[in-house]
Order: sequence, then C-alpha cells, then structure tokens
Amino acid sequence: MTLNGHLHFYVGTYTDSPSQSHGIACVSLDSTTGLLTINHDLVPDAMRTTRNPSYLTVTEHGLYTFNEVERLEGAELIFAENTDSYALPIEGDYPCYVDIKAPLLAVANYGSGNVSVYHIDECGKPLKSIAELYVEGRGPNIARQASSHAHQATFLNHTKQLAVVDLGTDSVHFYDFENDGEACNFSLIQSVAMPAGSGPRHLVFNREESIAYVVCELSETLVVLCKYDEQWNLTQQVKLLADEENKEAASAIRLSADERFVYVSCRGQNVISTFDVTSNIPVQIAMSDCGGKFPRDFVLSRDGLWMLVANQHSNNVASFHRNPETGAITPTGYSCDVGAPVCLVEKQ
Repeated sequence: MTLNGHLHFYVGTYTDSPSQSHGIACVSLDSTTGLLTINHDLVPDAMRTTRNPSYLTVTEHGLYTFNEVERLEGAELIFAENTDSYALPIEGDYPCYVDIKAPLLAVANYGSGNVSVYHIDECGKPLKSIAELYVEGRGPNIARQASSHAHQATFLNHTKQLAVVDLGTDSVHFYDFENDGEACNFSLIQSVAMPAGSGPRHLVFNREESIAYVVCELSETLVVLCKYDEQWNLTQQVKLLADEENKEAASAIRLSADERFVYVSCRGQNVISTFDVTSNIPVQIAMSDCGGKFPRDFVLSRDGLWMLVANQHSNNVASFHRNPETGAITPTGYSCDVGAPVCLVEKQ
C-alpha cells in the first residue's frame, strides 16, 4: 500500500522475554530513499498487544495472525477488521503459518504437526474449525525430526488443493478438497519424499503452479519440484551456500514476480542467497549480507523495487534496493528497531 510516497509493511514478532516487542508493528518505507520508520497508527488496536504473533496474512478484509504458543497456553487464530477483532482457539501447538483461499483458512501447527482448517464468512471472519489434517512420521535428524512438524500450509490458486510442507517427515503433502459451505473433505493425493534429513520448511510456486521451489532448513538446500501428468517430482537440488558451513537454519523463500529470481534467507550465516532460475538448474548469482543477525523472514515489495529483511536476533528491519533486471539487492543503509521481528507482509 502506497501513501504519500511510502510503502507500509506489517511486522510479526516474538514477544516473550527477552524481546521488547508487545505485538504486531508496522514499518513505513520511503519509496525514494528506503528510509524506514515505525508507524503504530496503521496497526489494528487488537494486534498491537498480542503474544507471539509470529506469522501474518493480509487480505482485503483485514489482518490475520495467531499466538505461537502451545494450545494449553491459549493458542488462538486472530482476525482484525478495522476496529473489530475476532479469535478462535487453535487445536494445535505452536502455529507457524496461515493461508487463505476463501471460504477456507488453513493454519500449520509446527509443534503438534497438524493443520487446522477453518471456514470464514464473506467478510473474512473465521467462523469455525472444519477439518484437522495430520500425517504421522519422523526423519533421521533425531534432534529436529522426532515427529511431524507442519511448517507451511498453502492453497494452490488454480486447483482445489492444499500443499503442506512437513519439516519433521521430509515430505510435501498435496491434498484435494471439496467444500460445500458446511463441510469440507480433504483427500491426501500425493506425498513427495524430500531428501532424507533435509527438513523442508517453505515452498513457493510459479504462476502456472507447474514448478515449486522448496527451501530445506536442515540441509540448507533449494529443491525444485516439477509437475508432470498431475504428479509432482523432485528434479533438482542445489546448495544455498556452496562454501559455507551448514548451520541447519535456512528459512524464508521468495520468487520474483517475473519468475526469474529466487531469494532465500540463511539465518546462521546472516545472508540472503539469490538464484537465477531461468534455466532448469538454479544458479546462485549473489550472497548478500542481511543487514543484521538471523534473517528469519524477508519480503519483496509489490512493485519489485525493494526488499525488507526481518533480523530476529539484532532486533531490526533493514531495507534494500532491488534491481528488477539483474535481481541484485543493494543495502540502503537504513533500518529501524523492532523487537524480535520474524515476519513481514505488505499492507494492502
């Protein structure tokens, strides 16, 4: 959203000690210089003070988040519409991702490994839980993969399908679903086996939804999935950082609007890795300092000219110019202080 030459971004945070954050923040970016400033007035009242709103989704109806805690500690799905807010309990531990394809909303629960699906009304308000999805399993990394850990649940645009990325079982699950307004039936149609111990975290699809790029947290690799005859197949795997020690901490992934570049954040090494994906094999073309420590998330502005990076451990959001032709990102020198920032989404 652009107002008076500024772009505005909501920031999800961790609020538990030692963080100084209290809830969701908003940063405004000067689209001439890249200067960042805090703008609390643009955050819905109910979101300014809420515990661990670690992931955000925004639609034309409002802003969605949750409390990343155990269900016994009161994990809730929260929706803010102007001055009104609504909350529903989440039947899962440590929710970490939320996505919407009206009239459905899905929440991935990392701790318990399940995905909670809700029905929302025509105004975007969550009404009730209508499905729980879970695939039992584990991976070879005993410390990180003792059970299922759903890290992303995202709806496809062109089909009635939901993709679930499970770090704990080294799997990407695809579900078909049918929704009649009252009930919703999900059918698991394919589980794509990822490399053992890779720990897939998030994926992004190309516009046609024929290619998926998967960032694997534990192996710090980029995996390419291609769809042939309605089946997904693993076609490529490349290292995110060829000459760096693996620190099992790759995190966010973004695909440029022209589908030429993929960006991935590597928290342990404090860098953003850039890939040219115009050929069959992704080619790393840059490794850029993130402007802080532990880049949990980053976002590309809708106009493609900016990148903002949420650096969790240095408690700052940093801005970068982006060259749409080359894909290169260049630090502006500007950042702003935000306690434990872990998610960024541009305001509509």
